[in-house]
Amino acid sequence: MRLSVAYTNTKPGTGKTTTSVLVAFYLHSLGFDVLLVDADPSQSALAWSDDVEGFPFKVVGLAVKDAGRRLTDYSGPDTLVIVDLPQAEDHGAIVRSVLRHVDEITIPVAPSTIEIDRTSAIADLLDEVDEVRREPARVAVLLNRVVSGARSGRDAREGLTASGYDVLKSQIPRREAYALAYGAPPEVPAGDPIALLAEEYLRRAGIEVPA
Repeated sequence: MRLSVAYTNTKPGTGKTTTSVLVAFYLHSLGFDVLLVDADPSQSALAWSDDVEGFPFKVVGLAVKDAGRRLTDYSGPDTLVIVDLPQAEDHGAIVRSVLRHVDEITIPVAPSTIEIDRTSAIADLLDEVDEVRREPARVAVLLNRVVSGARSGRDAREGLTASGYDVLKSQIPRREAYALAYGAPPEVPAGDPIALLAEEYLRRAGIEVPA
């Protein structure tokens, strides 16, 4: 795998599926070989692909306890792998397995007090996983559903950074287009916040962003 990214949180409803699908779609549009792994037993990403008669890249369901070890069964040396994980509180074995093997671990967090407080639980899980990894992963928080112009996003970024978290420069605004994206053909134009996020992953991995 050239790059592997997993979206994780202890709770459902944090935007993992929407973000993973749209990031995978944009990376594919840049010409990369992309694999989207749906490791959630609910299989939402697979259902989305079915709804639109198939995504233009490979999608596999891998909601199994050794999902992390099996990622290379479906990817080649140049593949960019995006993993949609289930909530860790209910499916810890799947989540731990994947987090042991991916390069980039992203924690989607809305800029609210309750969402930020939940990061302590996922941080404990990440500390546990880090002890059994061969080398550290790049771990970062993704601010999601940020209200444009509101102080909450800025305050959340400052608070998380002060608490020792790496916060991605890219952030996803609260938009109806994202809220209604599920089940529709993905559209991610250049310059879109999702596109900027995908390009940030490439740069963090030392991969040149196509012109």
